[in-house]
Amino acid sequence: MSSERWKQITPSQFPWEREALDYVREHLPDCDPYRVWANFEFIADDGTINEVDILVLTPRGFFLVEIKSRPGTLSGDRATWVWTHEGRSHTEDNPSSLANRKAKKLISLLKRQKACQKIRVPYLDPLVFCSHEGLDCRLQGVDRYRICLRDREKSHDRPAAPGIIAALKSRNVEGLFDNFEILVDRPVASAISRAMEQAGSPPAGMCTPNVTRWPSHSTKWRPESCRASVMDRATLRCLMGKSH
Repeated sequence: MSSERWKQITPSQFPWEREALDYVREHLPDCDPYRVWANFEFIADDGTINEVDILVLTPRGFFLVEIKSRPGTLSGDRATWVWTHEGRSHTEDNPSSLANRKAKKLISLLKRQKACQKIRVPYLDPLVFCSHEGLDCRLQGVDRYRICLRDREKSHDRPAAPGIIAALKSRNVEGLFDNFEILVDRPVASAISRAMEQAGSPPAGMCTPNVTRWPSHSTKWRPESCRASVMDRATLRCLMGKSH
């Protein structure tokens, strides 16, 4: 996908995240109305700073994608995930809930922008992309909803399996219902692109410095930044025309 449609606001610090972004970029069509914004932050109405790995607009929907990339085995439920690799386990909150909260906050911000006043804004669906190629995902039933792995082609010993690209292009993932009725065409894509830029204009008196990632998802102010904020209009306008 060309830089005209793929806007990576800042390069990722993390090799696993860069690899996951490259995978998505390489497999999405380079044509309208496809649009992608990667690696940015936005400030929600409640004042929270929210990180977005990938925001994707396709003819079949609008998606906020949270990237997770650990090897080994993934198990758990709707509340907790457990990653097990080489005899060690790591437990974390199920990221689906976090992605859902981010999606609701971001779509609320975009709907208020002038560019979106004359279009039907698509519903923003949250997805989680578990990008490690060798992951053994053992989530079952509703705990597996909206969780995407890599797309797998048919081989002599394994059947084909849909993954993140199938979800983005055709809504082919458990828990993502095929009830998308809004037409996403070039004018809608252009309007949402303008809304992303307009969201970079903060209300009078608001000052929003950039922030950097911090362990355990807490936010601490630092002078340097590894991500750009949607609210930082000057930075966003500058970077929107560049490819990273």
